Amino acid sequence: MPGGLVDLASTNLPPAAAEYRTTLSKGPGEHGHDLADADAEPVTWRFWRDAKQIVIERPQLGLGELWQRDGKTLIHRKLYHGDRRALEFQEDDLKMLGSKPAWQKLALLIDPAVLERLEAGSEDRLDGKPVREYQGTVAGAKWHVVIRLDLGLPVLIERETATAAERTELLNAYALGSAPWQPIPSDSYEIVDFADLGDKEYDPFVVKVQAQMGHDHRH
Repeated sequence: MPGGLVDLASTNLPPAAAEYRTTLSKGPGEHGHDLADADAEPVTWRFWRDAKQIVIERPQLGLGELWQRDGKTLIHRKLYHGDRRALEFQEDDLKMLGSKPAWQKLALLIDPAVLERLEAGSEDRLDGKPVREYQGTVAGAKWHVVIRLDLGLPVLIERETATAAERTELLNAYALGSAPWQPIPSDSYEIVDFADLGDKEYDPFVVKVQAQMGHDHRH
């Protein structure tokens, strides 16, 4: 794309770091009651991206995610910073769980297939940065997306259904080498393989992880 703008369909978006805030809110209840009092607290999270690795951290929750690719092979680690442990999913685990996302979806923070189905506006400027706005309805959900075209990062992602609304807004964005914060080092964490969960059913950490995942992996 001209003028240093990135190709959003590329599998190699420029290295970048960003800070976001996501707010979830409930829609009207079955009888029209407002469920706003059940809204979740906004979550602020950070994101780092280069050609081979993506890290997401949720400092409020003490949780992180690490995605690494080697060619077409994808590895995912869920990071539990308070426990200094990580749960690792290999490529086959992700396929078995039906949770192997495309790298582009991880890197762009929105499924490119959704973006393609939205109506794209013309290039505009927001705070001096080149952006493009996308709007439309996909699979019954209303979308409003604004993407920064120089870094290939969403400025805003709004998704609304009949029962809930989700809003993710960009707070800060940097070229990766200029970011003022770095991911929490996790190289020394003890790694638990997803395939081995059933052999560690009495490990308190595994019990906690299984409860959070909503799955029972015991033999």
